[in-house]
Amino acid sequence: MRAQRHLAGVLAGVTTLTVLGGCAAQQIQALEPKLELRDAAQQLADAQQAGFVLKLTGNPDDLVAAAGQDADAATVAQVFNSSLTMSYDKGGAGEADDASSLAATVDGVTGTEIRFVGGLLYVKAPVKELAAKFGATPADIRKLSGGASEFDALIAGQWVSLDTKELTARAGATPDAEQQKAAQELTTSATNLLEGADVVRDSADDQHLIVTSSTAKAYAEAKRFATAVSPELAGKFPAERPADKPIVLDLWIDGGKLTAAEINVLQFVDGATGRVAARLEVTGGAPIAAPEGAQKLDLSNQPYFGGKGLPGLTVGA
Repeated sequence: MRAQRHLAGVLAGVTTLTVLGGCAAQQIQALEPKLELRDAAQQLADAQQAGFVLKLTGNPDDLVAAAGQDADAATVAQVFNSSLTMSYDKGGAGEADDASSLAATVDGVTGTEIRFVGGLLYVKAPVKELAAKFGATPADIRKLSGGASEFDALIAGQWVSLDTKELTARAGATPDAEQQKAAQELTTSATNLLEGADVVRDSADDQHLIVTSSTAKAYAEAKRFATAVSPELAGKFPAERPADKPIVLDLWIDGGKLTAAEINVLQFVDGATGRVAARLEVTGGAPIAAPEGAQKLDLSNQPYFGGKGLPGLTVGA
C-alpha cells in the first residue's frame, strides 16, 4: 500500500511538472516573437546607416473599388507606379555630420532627390520629363523661373543647393528642437502600440510576424502623440471613439534585422475586399555625401521666401 501511495505521488509530481512545463513552454513561445521584434527594432535604432523604401502593393482595382466615386483610376495607377526612398547616415559621433536623403520615383520617372548634408540642402529633379508627363509645356516651366536664366540649372536636372538655416528663417520651418520632440514622441507611440499588441509567428514563414492591435488603441495613442507634440491638436480629435476592431500589421525579420513591414489599408474601409498594402522595405543604407558641382540658390531674390527678386528660384555663382 505504501509503495502504491509512493508511486501515486511520483506520478502526481510528474504530471504537475509536465503541465507546468507545457504552460511555461507556451508562455515562452508567445513571448519569443515580441523579444525578437524588440531586438530587431533596437538593432535598427543603433544602425549608423539605413534606408527605407515606401510604396503601395496589391491590386489598384481593389483600391479604386474601395474608394468608390472619389477614386480616379489613372491617378491610383500613378501612385502604384511611384515610390519614396528615405535614407540616413549618422556619420561619426554627434549630430554635426549626420546626413539624410529623400529620393522619389514619380509614376515611373526616377531622378528626383533631396539631400541634407553639412547644413546644406541639395535638390535635383528631372523637371522637363516630369512636366511633360503631367502635361506641362516648356513655356509653363519658364514661368516658374520668372524669366531668370539662372533657373535653367534646376530645369536641366542639375544639382542646386541652399542653406537650410536660411530656408528655415524665410519659410518659418519647425525648429530642430520641435522636430526632435516629434520624432521621440512618434517612437514612443510606436513602442506603446507594439507593447500592447499580440505578436505571433506565421506558421508558414518563420520570418513573418503578425502584429494585431486595435482601432481603440490606435486612437488613444494618436491622441496622446498629438497632445504631446501640439496640445491644441488634441481638441480636434472626434469626441466619439471609432468602433473598436482589430488592426493587423505584417513584419518580416531576417537574421535579427527588420526587413519589411506592411499594413493593408483596406482593413480601414468597411466592406472593402482584396489587399492594398503600404509596404516599407528596410535596406542597409550607404554613405550620403554632398553632390559635386551643385550651384547655390539665392533665396534673397525669391519673393516666395521673402526676397525681392523675380518669382522663381535664382541660382547664384
